[in-house]
Amino acid sequence: MAKTLFIDLDKIVQNWESFDIKCSYPYHFNNNGLLYLREWLTFQIICRKCEDYPCVNACKYEALERIEETGIITRNNCLCVSCKSCAVACPFGTIFMEILPFLTFQCDLCKGRLKEGEEPLCVKTGKGAIRYGEFKEEKDKNIFQIGEVIVKITPWKREPVKKGGG
Repeated sequence: MAKTLFIDLDKIVQNWESFDIKCSYPYHFNNNGLLYLREWLTFQIICRKCEDYPCVNACKYEALERIEETGIITRNNCLCVSCKSCAVACPFGTIFMEILPFLTFQCDLCKGRLKEGEEPLCVKTGKGAIRYGEFKEEKDKNIFQIGEVIVKITPWKREPVKKGGG
């Protein structure tokens, strides 16, 4: 099992303003690499995947796209001007204004850049919300593997629609 990032997104979302998480990736704007991961994980897990996707419809620059098979929203950073219309249009408030910067850069998970025994800078500055090691998915504990990242988040679940009024 390879080492990867474990991100406690519940903790980060609840205490976002108290974090000053740094990143060692040299091309990150304002040295804030977690911003991309937070946006990506929000669209993967927290987004309620509305059937009429108002966030996508609100974007006049066509920077948001909804993947039909999964309902997952993705943002094209080349088209996005950070107008935040999508955040305003989101009926559940799950698209946070601060996760939509004009420029964002993809996290490389520090692959190939760490020396033996070294931890990513985000782990050192993440106040325990980010860890580095070998982790596994435990869905019963709200710990999910999303791509190559392990994330702890309380997901939203759509309740089944009751037929017949009750």
